[in-house]
Amino acid sequence: MRDDGRSVLILTGSLRPGGTEIAVFRMALALKQRGRYSPQVAVLAGSGAMGQQLRDGGIPVHDLRIAGRLYGPAGVVTYLRLRRVMRAWPPALVHTFLFDADLLGLLAARASRIPTITTRRAIKRGKSAQLTAYRWTNRWAARIVANSEEVRRFTLEAEHAPPYKVSVIPNGIDLANLGGGNGRSLRQELGLPSQALVVGTLGTVKRVKGQDVLFQAMLPILVERRDVFAVVAGEAESPLARELRERAHKEGVADRFRLLGNRDDIADCLAAFDVFVLPSRSEGMSNALIEAMAAGRAIVATRVGGNAEALADGACGQLVPPEDVLAMRAAVLALLHSSEHRARLGAAAAQRAHAEYDLSTMLDRTERLYEEVLAQA
Repeated sequence: MRDDGRSVLILTGSLRPGGTEIAVFRMALALKQRGRYSPQVAVLAGSGAMGQQLRDGGIPVHDLRIAGRLYGPAGVVTYLRLRRVMRAWPPALVHTFLFDADLLGLLAARASRIPTITTRRAIKRGKSAQLTAYRWTNRWAARIVANSEEVRRFTLEAEHAPPYKVSVIPNGIDLANLGGGNGRSLRQELGLPSQALVVGTLGTVKRVKGQDVLFQAMLPILVERRDVFAVVAGEAESPLARELRERAHKEGVADRFRLLGNRDDIADCLAAFDVFVLPSRSEGMSNALIEAMAAGRAIVATRVGGNAEALADGACGQLVPPEDVLAMRAAVLALLHSSEHRARLGAAAAQRAHAEYDLSTMLDRTERLYEEVLAQA
């Protein structure tokens, strides 16, 4: 039997460091802490350090250990493992994250007659096979959660999802400590001059996140101004990270274009930045952007996905077209030139983050959705 009608199986494709994975991790711990629902987590790939932290927090974690492509024998084996998990501990509800988990979760939950909520956290232009699969399986989803209005619009248009099924629940971040970081510690670690101006970004270093566009935008500034530094926090050994490191050496700015690798001290990183840039080519709703807003940073972000929505269409930060190097450079320079402008935008961003994107607000909305789905099951 399902233990008390409040059991939720959260199924994700991965728990490696990344925006969706961190969101799943935080949501599971917060649901457990609140006590209204009893979460367990299943992971298609390895659960890693975050999985162990969930176990330490009293949340069972099931490693399904997919070993190969979803469309093949590995997918069948993983599907059967997931069915065994659902039979051993029948949840009242399944909530899935990332495409492979969305697909396998819907199939397994349908066979077990368990209502399922799936999520959309990115705009999947060019992913025709995934969109086709979503069109086929959306009929079995109780609800689909988009993390921004732009993602909702894309889901309705590209997946032909019924409008009544698609809800918007923006990302939620634990904002309490993001405004209290120690920027001086990171600046000292990097050996930056006391009067240095720092332009920084956070996020997985890969092409969709646009750190190469940021490099192009910053290069003339770094060549001309010895007081400006650019800092990229995120995986330091990805192919793009290695490419950027080589380009920085070649251009003679390796001392001022720094790739830090993954960091746990996000609040300190943000406090060290005078300007935060989100140069993404595509986004759903960026956790890094919300964190920078909560930290009161002056922001330049590309007008993609939910970025304009988060920044109130430019009222809380500068918006530029994606891949527009000149526009990004001009926006950064305008902020570097005016501490008053930076302070004004940073204050507006912090106010909006605390009003709209706090973790408790996201959890309230999620738990209300769970109530609705369970009431209809």
